[in-house]
Amino acid sequence: MGLLIDGFNLIYKFPELEGFMYAGKLNEARNGLLGILKEYHDIKPGGIRIVFDGKRNQGDQTYQERVGGFDIYYSHDYSADYLIKEFVKNDLNPRMITVVTSDNDIISYVVRFRAQTIKSEAFAEQINAAIAKHRGVKEPEKETNPSLTDEDISYWEELFKNRP
Repeated sequence: MGLLIDGFNLIYKFPELEGFMYAGKLNEARNGLLGILKEYHDIKPGGIRIVFDGKRNQGDQTYQERVGGFDIYYSHDYSADYLIKEFVKNDLNPRMITVVTSDNDIISYVVRFRAQTIKSEAFAEQINAAIAKHRGVKEPEKETNPSLTDEDISYWEELFKNRP
């Protein structure tokens, strides 16, 4: 099924998003994570489910939504840990799931079902490396500082000299 991500656990592995969390800007942190994951998903496609503790917003009754190709779950009265464990336990083939978390309780639970795990720190590094490599590979559309020789300038001046 792809990646099953402990959302808040991963947010704290990106310093710019961690700052939003400490400033009480929960939506900015979640949206920042979704933006990072979208860029990663464009490079390495695959199924992604993200589980967040609590509600999307205060008073909101949304339990699940699909945003940018991701399935996002909100735990409401349960913990995200509980939902992650339930997803793995109830999956027909949990070996196909990679759980992204640094929570040792979740890790010890899901490995019993032979689900793969990756620590959030390692996954954040993997994301950053993939994005940096992808950005570095792109060829610029034009030179950032083109330079012309005197010969080039003379050629273009001659070409456009007789135009109105």
